[in-house]
This record gives sequence, structure tokens and C-alpha cells, in this order.
Amino acid sequence: MPSLNMGSSYPLTEDEINTKVAKNRIGNYAYGYLNEQGTFIVKYVGRSDTDLHERIMHGIQEFKNNPKLKYERFKFSYATSKEEAYLKECKNFHDFGGQKGYLNNKIHPDAPEGIILECPFCNKM
Repeated sequence: MPSLNMGSSYPLTEDEINTKVAKNRIGNYAYGYLNEQGTFIVKYVGRSDTDLHERIMHGIQEFKNNPKLKYERFKFSYATSKEEAYLKECKNFHDFGGQKGYLNNKIHPDAPEGIILECPFCNKM
């Protein structure tokens, strides 16, 4: 079974994001919900190359504007570099079926601005 390699999930609220996520850190995140068994169901994966806190906050607006997305909870992890965050985003995207339409992600993750990297899972640049 694939893993996001992130910690616990938290309610997607301003209070939780402010409490759990440091500002101005690079990292990865996932939005989703808990099923009846309490398992986190991944609906979207992403990253921030500058401010993970700010990027996760964006999900609150996405949820309010479209409840069908099921962005009720989030998970996150910090990264030490933009490259590390990109590679983890690619792994999560492929592991959770991004190209098969299981995620709400519309496109494959892009490499960080100004950095040439190939996705190790499909060789997309």
C-alpha cells in the first residue's frame, strides 16, 4: 500500500494550519478526508517551494468553493530542498493514481522554477 510519508492528518482549518505548520518552509502536503474506517483518503497532492503554510491555507478556499472536492483534512511534511519536495510530490502523485484520475490534480507536477529535473517515475520534465 502506498504511503505519503507524512504524519497524522488534521482538520483543514485555519487554526490547525496555524498551530501545526511553520511559515516559510519548503514541503509537501495532501488534502483529503477520512473514510468510515478512519483511513485518510488522498484527493490532492502538492508542494510549496517557498511557504508550505500559505499553500495549505489555499485549500480552505478550495474546499469552501467546491465541497465535492472533499478537502476536509490535510497532511504535510517538510523538505530540505525544492528538489526533494518535487521528487516527493512526483512519488505521491504516481503512487496515488494522479495519471489515472484518482486525484483532483489536473496535471503532473512541474519541476521547481529554474531547475531542470525529470520525474523518476515517468521521465516527464
